[in-house]
Amino acid sequence: MGFLSQITGFLERRRRNAALMRRALAVVGAEFEQRSYEELTKPAEVLSLRREFEGVEISFSAEAYETKANGDLAFCIDAGGVHAFPYADPSYQFYKRKDGSVYY
Repeated sequence: MGFLSQITGFLERRRRNAALMRRALAVVGAEFEQRSYEELTKPAEVLSLRREFEGVEISFSAEAYETKANGDLAFCIDAGGVHAFPYADPSYQFYKRKDGSVYY
């Protein structure tokens, strides 16, 4: 196998890993959107998790990183644990109001 084909294979595997994390994040992100406002205020150490998705274990770091003046929570979930470099590890972000509604 030539050097160029090795690089191409490496990048293709990493691209697939990044795409896998984006698919997993869409599922996990929607689940977090359904959680209550109060539950989303818990610390990242409590909210973060690991889950198997399509046979691969993925970690999700989740936390409310800001409370706006009106009380809305800015919430972020970062996916990781799977090698995706040079592609960025994906994130899922949303805002949660005290009434339970979500916006982006």
